[in-house]
Amino acid sequence: MSEPAPDPRLQSLINQLRPGVVRTVKVTGFDGEDVLVQLVDAGGEEAEIGRISGHEVSMRRVGHASELFEVGQEINAEEIGCRHEGELRLSAKACEIPALRSFLLSLEPGQVVTGTVAAVHDFGVFVHIDGEPNGLCTGFIRVPDLKWGGTSHPSETVEAGQRIAAEVVIAETRSGQAMLSLKALQEDGRDPGATCR
Repeated sequence: MSEPAPDPRLQSLINQLRPGVVRTVKVTGFDGEDVLVQLVDAGGEEAEIGRISGHEVSMRRVGHASELFEVGQEINAEEIGCRHEGELRLSAKACEIPALRSFLLSLEPGQVVTGTVAAVHDFGVFVHIDGEPNGLCTGFIRVPDLKWGGTSHPSETVEAGQRIAAEVVIAETRSGQAMLSLKALQEDGRDPGATCR
């Protein structure tokens, strides 16, 4: 029996979340919460302009981007992959912690990782993935990815401190997290004779 075709809408979203190219940019100013930048071009050609929107400035909460950056400063930022009104869109937070970015880039969809459950909430489970940078919690399991057949609360499936193995769904440099699935490593609990409606 063949595998069902992937949902093109889901694939489109996953493609948008995949890490982009890292560019060196120079801060040229601020526009409200956004940071205006110019790409640094070693060839001396006229550099392309870009924008880092306020929600892509940092993983930390800051009052204004000028608390982190100053005009003339060079920083690394990841291309988000969409151009708007002639400006390249970028994310500074995707490059904010180099060790975190490197760790997340080492994870591949479908890869099995091990870790320790850090916290269990009604919306999902946070996991310390083995090998992640110290002081960070990089794994997250959504409730639907815990087990086949669903659960009324994640605490029915896992508990804090428990060691687990899970499959990487996607690693996102912009969120600083890897989405994981326990369900992907389990036998499908549905009746093999049942048909989808």
